[in-house]
Amino acid sequence: MRYTLRDYLRLAEIGNRLRGVFDLWNYREIVFPAVEEYSESIRKGTKFAHNNEFYVICPDATSRIIRDFNNGEARIYYISEVLDGEIHGVWEAGVELIGGREPDMYVEVPSVLITALESLGIEDFYIDVGSVKVWEEATRGIEPFREEVRRALLTRNFGIIESLPISAGRKRALWRLFNFRGKRSGVEKLDAIAELLGDERVFLDFGTVRPLPYYTDVIFEVYSPRLGKPLGGGGEYLVGNKKAIGFALDLGALLKLYRGRERKRQVLTGEPGEVYRRARELVKMGIPVEVRP
Repeated sequence: MRYTLRDYLRLAEIGNRLRGVFDLWNYREIVFPAVEEYSESIRKGTKFAHNNEFYVICPDATSRIIRDFNNGEARIYYISEVLDGEIHGVWEAGVELIGGREPDMYVEVPSVLITALESLGIEDFYIDVGSVKVWEEATRGIEPFREEVRRALLTRNFGIIESLPISAGRKRALWRLFNFRGKRSGVEKLDAIAELLGDERVFLDFGTVRPLPYYTDVIFEVYSPRLGKPLGGGGEYLVGNKKAIGFALDLGALLKLYRGRERKRQVLTGEPGEVYRRARELVKMGIPVEVRP
């Protein structure tokens, strides 16, 4: 997506607000190089060759973490552009909790997501929580057709499943999962997440899927009725032998909903030497200032 200079200023404003929330949750920012050596484990990015070697520009952040992180437990966040074979990409703000405890980790990361959106004045959203393992269990015995089932979920086209050479009873069971959305699912792990979060905007939805292949079980997407595309999403994955969970928000989508919030600041006027001395003192105390000589 192409942005104007004004858009970039507002994207930076959104990013700064999100940084403040992530910092309050005790997450530390990580920065990535724009260019990575190509490997099969790195997702997305725009591929190019240089000196007979292949590289990718701005690939997916989570796949970088899965490949490279080897430092125990961590709470980290990032704000970066992600390309997907093109020269213009998506600006994302993401959070990753690595090595968390169950069930805390499944509640903490969606809680960070909820407060992040609320900090931007976005309250009318809902989070759909699904499960990779539920679908693995539902397709046990019809493993050759799992890719078709996944494609049906991604495209929201049950006709793909209907055309499969499987029993009518199995199709009815898949139809029920395909269309399930509610507060209690009968899956203990998911029901506990919804109950512990205790937010009316959180739903269990087995039709929720994520396109990236590294998710191992819990997945979620966040939507707003004011926008016809997800605001972001995430899920559970493995880093080595450690469980991790994270999400990424699409800053371009947030830009369409964000109305801006004026930050109160102290306006200072007067003789330059004195006014800037006073401004420095206020900034040291964390008080925003605006100098008007």
